[in-house]
Amino acid sequence: MFIFVLVRICSYIKHFGSKMKKTSKLIADTAEQLFYQKGFGNVGVDEIRDQSGCSKTTLYKYFGNKDNLIFEILKIRDLRFRQKLTETIANLDHYESIMQIFKWHLDWFNQVDFNGCLFVRAKEEIHDDQAVQQMVIEHKEFIRKLIYNQLPQSPQQTILTNQLMVILEGLINISVVYKENKSLYNELINNNLDLVLNILSQQD
Repeated sequence: MFIFVLVRICSYIKHFGSKMKKTSKLIADTAEQLFYQKGFGNVGVDEIRDQSGCSKTTLYKYFGNKDNLIFEILKIRDLRFRQKLTETIANLDHYESIMQIFKWHLDWFNQVDFNGCLFVRAKEEIHDDQAVQQMVIEHKEFIRKLIYNQLPQSPQQTILTNQLMVILEGLINISVVYKENKSLYNELINNNLDLVLNILSQQD
């Protein structure tokens, strides 16, 4: 009898824990989508509640407040980017991996819901939260160091990294501003990819 009760308790805990994860993920996914499309200041807890179908009480239970929710979303998004970028360059050589980093971003730009960089938006909108500001820097530094580590060691390694990083960040903004003008957008993208190839080819 004791073993039966213990099994039932363990089953309940497992089920309840799974439900908690699903609920918190639903809230986080909904909030991330809304923040990404509308901005942090334009989305309130009520809208997140309505879109997710979860109560405000449940939202506060898992995240405490909107500020904590924003920080958790940025952490989740940062981890997702790190994993995907790391996976996309696995087993590639130095220059192929850098081109793959750019191609991965281009695939992102071409997604229907692409709306720029959420971390840059956080930097612009959330000035008084040092944890968020630090998260933004760490996210960008991961990408810059990822590029750096793909380049052969040389006196020009840091300079090349910074040049490639600026091109990549510029393409993120270009892809927002010119996404409705496909002809000019493609021209800008292709010209800058040629520039990247030219930079890399000069290192051989």
